[in-house]
Amino acid sequence: MFSDYPDVVSITELQSMLRIGRNTAYSLIKSGSIQSIKVGKRYIIPKSSVIDFLVRGLHSELRRVIMFPSDEAADSLERSIM
Repeated sequence: MFSDYPDVVSITELQSMLRIGRNTAYSLIKSGSIQSIKVGKRYIIPKSSVIDFLVRGLHSELRRVIMFPSDEAADSLERSIM
């Protein structure tokens, strides 16, 4: 997925990987959503933490869709049961 990136990335690389801005990148780090280590004034982020963040988000979204299907999906399901 991110084979062009090193195993440990910087905030700038995180921004590029997720196509997000600087403030969002720092928010994700400071909230603990993406694991990181602060070394001096810099954050270093294991690439695996970025991937874990994306996988958790995907699982969360799948649960939401399954538990709360769109009106169209619910109608289709209802028609198939009848």
